[in-house]
Amino acid sequence: MTKQVFTPHARRQVAFGLTVMAAMIAQAYAQTSSQDLQTVQVTGFRSSLISSAKDKKESLGFQDSINAEDLGKFPDKNIAESLSRIPGVQVSRDVTGEGMNIQIRGLGSSFTKILLNNSQIAVASSGPIDGQNSNREVDLDLLPTDLFTKLTVSKSPTADMLEGGAAGVVNLRSARPFDKEGTNVATSFTGTRAKIADKTGGRGSVLASKTFGDTFGILGGISFSHQEARTVGFETVGWTNPNLSATQNTASTRNNTGGGNWTIPATVPANAGNGLVPGTVIDQAFLLAHNPGLTIQQIDNAILPRLARTMDYYGTRDKISAIVSTEYRPSKELHFYLDTMYSKKDDDMKRIAYTWAVRNNAAIPLNMTVDRSDCANGCVVTGGTYANARNFIEYGPRRDKVDLFGINPGMEWQLTPTLKLDAQANFNRSRFSHEAPTVMPITAENGGNTITYTMDGGVPGVVSSLDLNNPASYVWAGGRLNIQNELRETRTKGFHTDLTWGDKAFNLKGGLAYDDINRRIRAQDNSGAWQAAVCGNNPSVFLLGPNGGPTCDGASTPGASAAALYPGYGTGYTAGATTPLTYGGSLVPAAKLQSYIVAGPHGMPVIDWDRFRKDANYDAYNSSAPYTASSSTGASSGYIGERTTGAYLEASGDTKVLGYGVRYNGGVRYVRTRQSVGSYNSLTDPRNANLTQNGSKYPNVDQWVYQETNYSNVLPSATAALTLRSDIVARAAVSRTMTRVDPNALRPGINFSGVSADVGSVGNSGLKPYISDNIDLGLDWYTGREGYVSLTAFQKKVDGFTVNENITTPFSALAAFGVTYGSLTPLQQAAINSRGGPDAATVVLTRPRNADGTLRIRGLEVGWVQPLDKLLPWRGFGFNETVTFINQKASGEGSNGFVALGVPKRTNNVGVYYENHGYMARLSHTFSKGSQVASGNQNGIPNAALYSDDYKQLDFSSNVDLEKVLDRDGWPTITFDIVNLNNGSRRTYFQFPNATFSKYSPGRTYSVGIRKTF
Repeated sequence: MTKQVFTPHARRQVAFGLTVMAAMIAQAYAQTSSQDLQTVQVTGFRSSLISSAKDKKESLGFQDSINAEDLGKFPDKNIAESLSRIPGVQVSRDVTGEGMNIQIRGLGSSFTKILLNNSQIAVASSGPIDGQNSNREVDLDLLPTDLFTKLTVSKSPTADMLEGGAAGVVNLRSARPFDKEGTNVATSFTGTRAKIADKTGGRGSVLASKTFGDTFGILGGISFSHQEARTVGFETVGWTNPNLSATQNTASTRNNTGGGNWTIPATVPANAGNGLVPGTVIDQAFLLAHNPGLTIQQIDNAILPRLARTMDYYGTRDKISAIVSTEYRPSKELHFYLDTMYSKKDDDMKRIAYTWAVRNNAAIPLNMTVDRSDCANGCVVTGGTYANARNFIEYGPRRDKVDLFGINPGMEWQLTPTLKLDAQANFNRSRFSHEAPTVMPITAENGGNTITYTMDGGVPGVVSSLDLNNPASYVWAGGRLNIQNELRETRTKGFHTDLTWGDKAFNLKGGLAYDDINRRIRAQDNSGAWQAAVCGNNPSVFLLGPNGGPTCDGASTPGASAAALYPGYGTGYTAGATTPLTYGGSLVPAAKLQSYIVAGPHGMPVIDWDRFRKDANYDAYNSSAPYTASSSTGASSGYIGERTTGAYLEASGDTKVLGYGVRYNGGVRYVRTRQSVGSYNSLTDPRNANLTQNGSKYPNVDQWVYQETNYSNVLPSATAALTLRSDIVARAAVSRTMTRVDPNALRPGINFSGVSADVGSVGNSGLKPYISDNIDLGLDWYTGREGYVSLTAFQKKVDGFTVNENITTPFSALAAFGVTYGSLTPLQQAAINSRGGPDAATVVLTRPRNADGTLRIRGLEVGWVQPLDKLLPWRGFGFNETVTFINQKASGEGSNGFVALGVPKRTNNVGVYYENHGYMARLSHTFSKGSQVASGNQNGIPNAALYSDDYKQLDFSSNVDLEKVLDRDGWPTITFDIVNLNNGSRRTYFQFPNATFSKYSPGRTYSVGIRKTF
C-alpha cells in the first residue's frame, strides 16, 4: 500500500503556509516587541476579538474561544455560526439555512462533546428535517447567544476534560452575575423578515444582573424569538433506473448496475396517453423504436429521480429561553454558584411536495436522451417523455416541539494557598415530540398523464400533460395517508470533583467523575387504521394484511384496499371470523376528495387541513397511535443508558528551559462505561397465530429488549507550550480520545427483511467505542491587540469503525431478543414450518462489528486576525480569516466502506470589519468545499454515493451606537443585518454531478434591531 500524506496540491498549500509563517516570524524578530494588547481601548466587536486573542495566547493547549462583547451582546446571532469562525470547525445547517450542529476536524457532529457550563448536556431533538441524529449530537439552535458570554473549543484534550469527544470538546458558558459587577440591564429587540417568506418575525431579550458588594450576585435573563420561515427546494429521495424484463433487454448485461425501482409494463395499458395503442407489446424492439438513437444498455442503465418533487417548507418557528444564575462568595477563598436554564422551541411548519412518482410505477419512456454514450456504469437521463405517469401531492403539517431544562450547582474552595477543591453537580432533561401526518392524493392510474422531462444539471424540469393545479386531477385510488409521530427524552445527571495541589510553577490535579445519561426514542404509527377509515371504506374491524397495509380506495363498496386489509377478503369473512365483513363508508369518500384540495398561499394546491382534520377524525386516530419500531424521521425506537465513572491525575507547570518559558501538562484519564441498550419490538399477539379463528384482530405486543455491556478506556494526554518570544508561542500535544458508538448500531432488536423470517438485521451491543490517537503541532504569532496569525498541523488515527457481517443462527436462539415462534405473523410461521419448524430452522442475521481498519485524518489549520490601523489612514478596519485543509485515508479491513462523511477538503471563513466612532460593519463569507455525504450502494446501485456541492454564504452585520455618534447619554444602538446576502443554496447530487439529489434555497433574511444597556 502506498503511503500518502497529502496530495501534491495539498503539499504545495502546506509549503506555502509554512513559508508565509516563517516570513512573518522573521519579520516579528526584526520588529520591536513593544506591542501591547492593552494599549488601545476599544469596545464592541473588536473588544470581543481582543478577548479571544488573549484567551488563545494564555491557553496551554490548542484552544479557541468566542467572547461576548458585553452583557447580553454576543457578536453572532447563532452559536453554531459563531463557532464556525474557529479554524477546524464546520457548521451543519438545516434546510432553512440556520446552523444547527458543528463538527471538528473532519469527524461528524457525534464526535464532538458539547458541555453546558462544563457539564454534560443532551438535547432530544432529531436534527435537520433532511436527516436525523441519534442524540449524541446537540442541536445548538435551541440555545440563544444572548444568554451566553463565552464559547470555548478545545481541540487537544487534557486529562481533566470529560471524555466522549474524539474530535474536540466545546464548553458553552452562560452569563453569571459577577461577569459584570454592579447593576446591569441589557435589552434588545430585532424585527426580521425572510424575503422568500415575505413575512415579518422578531426576536428579543432582556438580561439583568445585580451584585451586592463582593458577596452575592443574581442574574436573570429571557430570550424569545418568533420567526416566519420558508424554504423552497427540490428532492428526489434517490435516483433509479428501470427493472427491464428479459424481453425488454435480451443482453446478458440486463440490470447490471443495480437499482430497478420502477417497471416498464409488458404491454401498453389502457389510456396510457401520448397516442400509445393499448395492448401493444413493450419489448426491446418497442423501446429502441420509441427512443431513437439510444442503445438498450442506455435505456436500461440511465437513471431518473425516484420521486421528482418540488418542496415548499413554511411556517412559524418559536423559541423561548430563560436563565437564572446566582453566585455567593462568603470569603475570597470560597465561591458557590448555581446556574439554571430552560429553553423551548416550537416549530409549526407545513411541508408540501409536488411529486412525479417514478418508483413503484409503470411509466413508459419515449424519446429519451442521455448524457453519455458509454452507459455501462450508468448515465443520466437528460430528457424524454414518459407516458402512463402518475403525480401526487404530499401535504404534511409538521409540528416539532423540544425543551431543555438544566440545573448546575457548584463550588470552588481555596483550602490553603496551595490546595484547591472544586465540586460540581448537574442535571438536565430534554423532551422532543414530532407530529407529522401526511395526506397524499394522486392522479388516476391509466389517466392519460404524460410527463415531459428535462435535466440540464440543475433542478429537473417536470411538466405534466394534466393541470396539476386542478383538484379534479386527483383521486384516492393509489393514494395514501400517514400518521407518524416520534417521542424522545434524554436525561443526564452527574457529579464531578477536582483537587489541585501546588502553584503555577508546579501542581498536581486529580479528580473523580460520575455521569449517568440515557436516551429513549419512541415511534408511533397509526397510518393503516386512519387510512382504512378515511379512504378505505371504513371497515368496522381493522386487520392489517400481510403486505403491510392498504392504499386508498375511497369507493362505497369493498375494493382493493379491503383485500389488503382482510386476508380472507373474497369469502365474505375476516379470514375465518364468524361474522360477515361490514363497511361504514369512507370518512372522506372519493367523490368529495377534490373539495378538500384548495389553492395554497404560494400558488400551488394544498389540503384544507382544518376541515380535513375534523372530517377525517385525525385527532382520535393520532391520540390512539400505537408504538412501532421506526419513525418518519428515519430513527429507530430504542433506549441507551450509559453510566460512567472516571478518575484522572495530571501534572502541570510553568518553567524555563534554555531561557524560554515552557508551560506543560501531562496526565491520564481512566473511565469505565456501563451500558444498557434497549430495542423496541412490536410483535404480533400469539393469539393471532390461528388465522381461521382470530385473523389479526388482537393488537401487537409491545416489548422492550435490553442488553448490558461494560468496557473501560485509558486516555493519556500531554501538552506543552513554548514561549519563543513575548508574542510567539509554539505548541505540541499528543492525546488519545474516544467517542461512544452510534446508539442505532447498538440496539439489540431484530428486523426481518421479508415475510419468510429467514433474513434480518440485528444490532450489536458489544461494539467498542471509536478511539482516536492525536498529534497537534502549532505556532502562533500575536501581532498586537486582536491580531494574531496561527498555524496548526494535526493528525488523527481513528479505530473502531464498523463493517457488517452475516451470522447464521438457529431460530430458537432469537428468544434472547424477544422473538419467538408465537410472536411471528402467520405467514412467517408458515415459512418457519417449511424449513423444519422453530427448532430446526435457521436465520441469517446481518450485524455490525468493529473492523480491523483505521481512518487517518491529517489537516492544516490557518487563522489570521489582523487590524489594519497601521496600514490605512482610517482607523478601525481589519480582517479575519480561517482556513482548514483536510485529507483522509482509510486502511485495513473495511477501508472501502468507511470514510468520515460530510468532510470537505477545504473550508474557510473570511471577514472584513470596520469599527470606530460608534459605527460597526462586518462582512463575513463562509466557504465549504463539496464532499461525500453518504456511502455507496444508494437505492441498490453499488456505485452510487451522495455528494454535496461547494457551499458559499455571505452575511452582513452592522450597528450604529447613537450614544457615541450623537454624543447623547442614554441613547440606544441600532442594528441592521442581512443573512445569506448571496442567496446561497445547499445542493447534493447522486453519483453523477448532474444528477441533483436535493437542493434547498432559504433566501435572504433581513433584520433591523435596537439595543439598550442600562
